[in-house]
Amino acid sequence: MTAVEYRLFAAEIHAGSDAARIDFRTDYDHLTYRPCHVPGTVAAGMRELLDTLRLSYVACDFLVSEEDGRWYLVDVNPNGQWGFIPELRTPLTHALADLLEGKTP
Repeated sequence: MTAVEYRLFAAEIHAGSDAARIDFRTDYDHLTYRPCHVPGTVAAGMRELLDTLRLSYVACDFLVSEEDGRWYLVDVNPNGQWGFIPELRTPLTHALADLLEGKTP
């Protein structure tokens, strides 16, 4: 998930090979991406994280349990990647441009 101010952009990354299941960066050819909904409690937690760390931008990695859909935060990247999910590239670019221009949504 990437947050630009309080705008949240999330996508699922699905691994289609054993290598990608261990580390998705080892087998990009067998990955699929799909934008996804962010549960309200997770969205609230992201906003609190932004406020606590005084960040305008952050990319966070989560694992989501297949059993109960629970989200687990595993990494916080205050300078993380934002352009590699094709469906999110344009809206994220616009959100970053708005941030740099001082526009609030």
